[in-house]
Amino acid sequence: MKNNKRLIVAVYNEEQKAEQEFKLLAKKEKRDELDLCAYTVITKSKDGKTTLHDTEGRDAFWGAIIGGLVGMLVGPIGAIYGAAIFAAEVFAGSVAAGLGVGAIAGWLKSDALDIPNDLLKDIKESISPGTSAIVAVADEDWVDEVKVLLKPTSEMMHCYTFTDEVVEKFEKDWKVLQESKNETV
Repeated sequence: MKNNKRLIVAVYNEEQKAEQEFKLLAKKEKRDELDLCAYTVITKSKDGKTTLHDTEGRDAFWGAIIGGLVGMLVGPIGAIYGAAIFAAEVFAGSVAAGLGVGAIAGWLKSDALDIPNDLLKDIKESISPGTSAIVAVADEDWVDEVKVLLKPTSEMMHCYTFTDEVVEKFEKDWKVLQESKNETV
């Protein structure tokens, strides 16, 4: 079975632009015109402070993946914060929140994501002071719609397809984490 999950990173030259586009994505999702696994906004202020905000998603698992990716882009605090936000928002008071932020962040290592280092470097360099970005994971069926919405207003777009093997490993590891949490409750 093909999993076909895609990472999409749209970078904007204005701090507020990604937030505006995020609201458009959220509005379309509420109207069932779009379906994303998880997405967030990263803003890097002109003084270099990076903030992760405006998170949405139907899947804490993919939210944790995005949290891990954000950690690689802005440092380990980003991974912990990203994983915590998605765990709290999507699975509030349940399995993911109870796993502990450290366990989720530790599970998401750069080699686990299997994203080429040169792509990570390009993404990291494109998020410079005074810019913002939307980081999203979408099923292949929705990628074209997301690109149509975000590409015209973004300065740069990065896309990456997670391999079936990586997605299967993520899902297996996530299931094990959930089961281990359920056993301790």
